[in-house]
Amino acid sequence: MSGNRIIATTAGKLGLKQVSAGATLDLRGVNLSGSEYACLDGTGFWDNPTGNQTTINHMRDDWHANSIRLPLNEECWLGINGAPPATSGTNYQNTMGTFVNLATASGMVVEVDLHFGAGGSALPVDDNYPGMDADHAPAFWQSVANYFKGNPSVIFNLTNEPQSITWSCYLNGGCTAAGGTGSWTVVGTQSVVSTIRGTGATNAIIIAGLNWSNDLSQWLSFVPADSSHAIVAGAHVYQDGLGCDTASCWTSQYQAIENAGYPVIISEFGQFTCNHSQIDLLMSWADAANPPVGYWAWAFTVAGCAAGPSLITDANGTPTQTYGQGYHDHLRAVQ
Repeated sequence: MSGNRIIATTAGKLGLKQVSAGATLDLRGVNLSGSEYACLDGTGFWDNPTGNQTTINHMRDDWHANSIRLPLNEECWLGINGAPPATSGTNYQNTMGTFVNLATASGMVVEVDLHFGAGGSALPVDDNYPGMDADHAPAFWQSVANYFKGNPSVIFNLTNEPQSITWSCYLNGGCTAAGGTGSWTVVGTQSVVSTIRGTGATNAIIIAGLNWSNDLSQWLSFVPADSSHAIVAGAHVYQDGLGCDTASCWTSQYQAIENAGYPVIISEFGQFTCNHSQIDLLMSWADAANPPVGYWAWAFTVAGCAAGPSLITDANGTPTQTYGQGYHDHLRAVQ
């Protein structure tokens, strides 16, 4: 990183484009959902499509994505709390690691994020994970950092959608958070960043906003110190009434963070009405920001777009209409 820009450390491919060392990387891509929950039933690691080279090729060659967000399951990664042995521990780690290595070798940047987690002895049942649990999150991130620290094309996102905790607790920990499986003591972002850096990993780290990652209003006052100076602000935008859903708010919050010297990435966004009029507004704003704000749409996973913002109707990457089609066409136009 260099100030508010993510830069290439070496010359090479970003998606389909050749970039030189030191070039600013404008990251636009997709979320691949499934890896955060499929492991829980012991039968597999993926939903549809499978995380493999064919899927990467569809994302890159047809959709022109240059980045992939890969959600992870804390209990499956660590092999704890009754996670099925066949799909957890080393088996889960190596499956995720193989996909990440294929993707980055294909010119893609990959974000790995702590998406499903829980304190105590529970298995997470959904993504209601309001704050990183002191029981397991430090061990998770120490292990993930050690696994990927040799690959600078991997970005770490500490936690998916923190909510219902204060900014002070988010940074420093110590409060109690209540999630889908009970409650636990929260570990702060400062402690976890220090744990990651203690492994020798210098990868960029995304610190999400609060209120399901939608609120970055106090982000600058509670950003953790980082010896590697590689912190990125992360936002989620679905224009669903959480608060920061307009260009004026994005300018107020995101541009202020960039002006203070940090990059911003919208690591999840989407539209629930099967069309793309709302995401068009967001993408137009993000593309025009200085520097451009990156964004990764939810989700390159087969589903009906009315039930959730699904980009595709089949494993071949056929776009949903018109939500997926609108994003597909925009990506091809800008990269």
